Amino acid sequence: MSGEEALLAGQSSEGDAPLKSGGAGMHAKGDETLKRRVEAVLFMSPQPISPARIAAILGTGAVAQVKKCADTLCGEYALRGGAVEIICDSGLYHMRVRDEFADIAARTSQNTDLTKKELKVLAYVAKKEGDTGVMQSQVVKALGASIYDSIHSLEEKRFINSKKKGRSRVLNTTAKFREYFRVEGI
Repeated sequence: MSGEEALLAGQSSEGDAPLKSGGAGMHAKGDETLKRRVEAVLFMSPQPISPARIAAILGTGAVAQVKKCADTLCGEYALRGGAVEIICDSGLYHMRVRDEFADIAARTSQNTDLTKKELKVLAYVAKKEGDTGVMQSQVVKALGASIYDSIHSLEEKRFINSKKKGRSRVLNTTAKFREYFRVEGI
């Protein structure tokens, strides 16, 4: 079993027994395994996340134990003093690059900077898409023919998707758009 498969199955890659939901009956090895699993969720989460959500992702009802692990990780990362930290703000946990290293991380991350034209296109599509999307021809009519490059760029950056419909295309915002701008539904 690979490390990733073991994590999802509730085991360490060393072959620990599956985690149980109980709090008092957990042994130190189980606590350490849960802590590593919580750390993996924090690492992969693009936004701050609650202990209850982490517990749900891990398939355990031990929310208090998950919170304890997240708090322990916060302390361990603070003591380590590395470039990465885990913070707790309003009960939500987030793993991120420390402020003093943010410029270095920004240079290596995928470029998702948006131009003014791209932002206009996104705003228009998000406002007008409804349940069925918005026709590209309608966007062009409203914003001008110079936005075709912006539409293509937004598709490449995966902020919008398009489907052929007649002589035009239907545009919709994506999950990445909703995560990036932290919106549920418009």
